[in-house]
Amino acid sequence: CTYCVTTFTTDMANRDADVRVRMFAHGLGIPEDPATGSANGALGAYLVKYGVFTEAVNGTITIQSEQGIEMGRPSQIQIEVTGNAKNITLVRVGGSVVPLIKGTMSW
Repeated sequence: CTYCVTTFTTDMANRDADVRVRMFAHGLGIPEDPATGSANGALGAYLVKYGVFTEAVNGTITIQSEQGIEMGRPSQIQIEVTGNAKNITLVRVGGSVVPLIKGTMSW
């Protein structure tokens, strides 16, 4: 997405987190997103590629991300990167969020 900016720091609010993330997509009409799987997944690959995180268990590096804190909608996102800096083979993203709305669609 050429309309998005993702920022990160390793200065976290939560001791259980490894990285703090903010994602802005003003060009898409989203001032800030409280939980962005695609941004966190790409960030996880970036952090592994450039050696920020290197400790793997069974070939997978796990990174805990916090996002949405400044918006009052804190989210915890788990990023799993399989491989190493020279060869990333898989990135998985999951976690929990604060629901904003709930609904059902039918047709």
